[in-house]
Amino acid sequence: MRKFINLFFVVVLMMGLGACAEKETTGGTGKKSKDKKTFGLVVMSTNSDYWITVKNGAKEAVDKIGGELIFTGPATNSDIQEQVSIMENLINSKVDAILLTPLDSDALAEPVNKAMDAGIPVIIIDSIVNTDNYTSFIATDNVAGGEQAMKMLLDSIGEEGKVAIINALAGIPSNDNRGIGAEKYAKKFKSVKLLPQQHSLDQAAALENTENIITANPDLKGIFATFNRGALGAAQAVVNRGKQDDIKIVAYDADPDEIRLLEEGVIDALVVQQPYEMGRLGIEFAVKAMNGEKVEKEVNPEVIVATKENMDDPKVEKVLFPNGK
Repeated sequence: MRKFINLFFVVVLMMGLGACAEKETTGGTGKKSKDKKTFGLVVMSTNSDYWITVKNGAKEAVDKIGGELIFTGPATNSDIQEQVSIMENLINSKVDAILLTPLDSDALAEPVNKAMDAGIPVIIIDSIVNTDNYTSFIATDNVAGGEQAMKMLLDSIGEEGKVAIINALAGIPSNDNRGIGAEKYAKKFKSVKLLPQQHSLDQAAALENTENIITANPDLKGIFATFNRGALGAAQAVVNRGKQDDIKIVAYDADPDEIRLLEEGVIDALVVQQPYEMGRLGIEFAVKAMNGEKVEKEVNPEVIVATKENMDDPKVEKVLFPNGK
């Protein structure tokens, strides 16, 4: 009877991690199951090539120690409460460490505090949370990245004319900061008219927002998209209107469709982060913390600007195709 009850609670726990949870057990150490370290990787959305690349980097590091990786998160990047619930379930299951890409800096602060108070190291990736009680923060300097992206865009249009920013939903710190950086740079030029930022949940919303911008501003010269789905929606709108020769696009990230559009000349430049390295480094830092070693409080991996002309450069190719071509 006791065995049955224990089994029941294990089943309930795993169901609680959500339908989007994916266990990846890696072997090779010969250790008993109870000695195997378990890492939770909670992303903004499991339906994103970007976060899957983070997972692949984390998995490489977990493979080296023969641990287990639980890859989980909401299906969409708008379900904040689901991400909070997933964090709470991982804490209750007593995983050894958690890597988190928070959807909301306020809502995720409490579960991060709970994990740390329970002795579970938490590595924050991509976007910060509103607490200092975490092990390490690994993220691009997104304000600087937004400035760099806007500089690329304005250089390509001669530093004059109308430009638009297609951003993700407001409240995601990484995307908010990219928009802040882009606006900061654009405002240096009196000859540039910066249109109000448009916030989009997904590719369909970005498509609609961009089409509305083009309709209202037929003389639009440039678009900066702060996230991959925004880039794809913006590019689709530009192609639909036959404006690919008139409107320049610079975008963040480098999912397969973005890379294809870069090759085709629809997107002019990609500001590429290093998600694979972030995932790998996150596990490395978690292991150090578990072993009582000192871990850097904040690390900012550099971004790489990819264009059609330089995408075959080994350094650029490595970040465009972290999982291989």
